[in-house]
Amino acid sequence: MAYTYCTQRGPTQLTILTCMTVLHMVGVSPVLALEQPRTLFVVNAPGSKAGAPVATPVAAPGPAPVLSLHDMVLNALRSAGTFGEVVGVIENLDDTYPIIRPNITFFAPEDNAEPNGFPFNSTPTLMALLNYHTASGNYPMQSLLNLKVGDRIPTVVSEISIVVSNVANPGYQLDNAMVTKPNLYSNTNLSMSVHGVNAIFNTRFYNTAVLGPVPAPAPVAPSGATAPGAASPGTKTDSNDAAHCSSQDSFSLVLVGAIALLFLCPL
Repeated sequence: MAYTYCTQRGPTQLTILTCMTVLHMVGVSPVLALEQPRTLFVVNAPGSKAGAPVATPVAAPGPAPVLSLHDMVLNALRSAGTFGEVVGVIENLDDTYPIIRPNITFFAPEDNAEPNGFPFNSTPTLMALLNYHTASGNYPMQSLLNLKVGDRIPTVVSEISIVVSNVANPGYQLDNAMVTKPNLYSNTNLSMSVHGVNAIFNTRFYNTAVLGPVPAPAPVAPSGATAPGAASPGTKTDSNDAAHCSSQDSFSLVLVGAIALLFLCPL
């Protein structure tokens, strides 16, 4: 005759049943096992009875994706809310002309930055402008505050530097552009910082020895007036008119000379 023996052990919330079927024979001790022992784990919720269905385990979430430095900086700029233009520029150019990289400090101009915003119609000019806003080396805000007015921060462009023009805090200025979002992004391990500024750097003014002076704007004549050296509307200035004026001047000189002789030598 076969019997199944089960033993129970474990805490209240977890019941462990170990069952073994053995053969009882008349006059013989139950020593012959007909199958291997089976152990069943039954999870009991508080107040439930033993033998409830086994709960399905929930898989642990996988590791979060690792973002690149490029993505982390762009996410920081997007979160700030006022750097959509520079984000678009970096996204379009960074594959060919990498802007975001370790060991630099990038000063990101805000949208509609003065004086004229980004020169979107010229890739070389746009790249030069971004490079003028990229300092060589990591300058978190505390490092910037340790500088003095007139100190120069080298950029990634040879012989071009950014000049400290005001060290007030708040109100810190570089090339007359105010730092409005200090430490917008900072990564000590990669030696990289990003600060937001409210204007395009006046690089040509502060680097006249390299880039030359800022070209002066052309004079604008008042309404209805004629600029110096310009002909008034409707005035002809061809060679025939010049010859005509010259002959008139010669006749006037001869007439004046004749009159003078009449006075000096009366008849």
